[in-house]
Amino acid sequence: MRKPLLALAAVAAACAIPSASAAGLTKVTLLLDWTPNPDHVGFFYAQDEGLFAKRGLDVSIQTPSDPTTALKLVAAGKVEFAVTYEQELYFAAANKLPVVAVAAVVPRPLNSIMAIDSSIKTVRDLKGKTIGVTGVPSDDASLDTALARAGLTRADVKVVHVGYNLLPALLSHRADAVLGVYRNVEGIELEQRGFTPTVIPLDKAGVPTYDELVVAASADRLRSDPAYASETRRFVAGFLAGTAAARTHLKTSLAVLRKATASSEKFLAAATPATLSLLSGPGGVGCMKAGTWAKFGAWMHTRSLLKTAVPAKDVMTTEFLPARCRR
Repeated sequence: MRKPLLALAAVAAACAIPSASAAGLTKVTLLLDWTPNPDHVGFFYAQDEGLFAKRGLDVSIQTPSDPTTALKLVAAGKVEFAVTYEQELYFAAANKLPVVAVAAVVPRPLNSIMAIDSSIKTVRDLKGKTIGVTGVPSDDASLDTALARAGLTRADVKVVHVGYNLLPALLSHRADAVLGVYRNVEGIELEQRGFTPTVIPLDKAGVPTYDELVVAASADRLRSDPAYASETRRFVAGFLAGTAAARTHLKTSLAVLRKATASSEKFLAAATPATLSLLSGPGGVGCMKAGTWAKFGAWMHTRSLLKTAVPAKDVMTTEFLPARCRR
């Protein structure tokens, strides 16, 4: 999970409930999980190419001042939608926060184990090595799972908590490998520094596969407010159309992201196609599978990330996704 940045642009403290704009469009707000980056290309493509407007929506895409409050803002009706992590939906449910995932943004794990030491090719090769982790409980649980699958325990490695200074820890050799880095971000950055990194996504290391990023909406409002349910359906449709188009129009995707992000041209040129290839899962873009979520939720419970089991139906719904996602 990404670290909140103090320097992120602030979201309005009290965003208005959607109203009709002068152009006849319904205003809604999407709160990102992080600063704009290629993971968000579907949203910016839909906004820039009029795919939201075509569905009657005027979408304001905002960067959070504090990503940890995003789901609370959605639940309170302060913003309509937020980009968040599958784990966060389970934690929210455990805390009785009424929010649900309505679409996948990145339908596979990006979080990975990474190394630049040429002797490290598998998790088994971490024996006797130093591993840098964030200290986030889910990352520690992921490391324990990966080690167990490789026949190792914590006694076989040295674990150091480096916060979110993962790449510096790796480059300075404070750690031989790190967990908590993304294949389409730090993996690209390492390649552009001249390394050939070993990249092991968590689902290849024993952690059940999951949706790295999802769109969250208010569960209470979906049940009680037909207008909000309609906005959600149209928002998801616009976002999926934007993602599908982005995947087949790289030049346009790059142009859209240049306007939306502060990333360098060099990074975008490599990270954008790498990310686009990751934005479609079983069933196509946006799809989520209840059975897959259930397995991941069970893993979270087994690893004591959740005190009690949380049913998948409490944290996600496929109601607003195309029929292809439910096959």
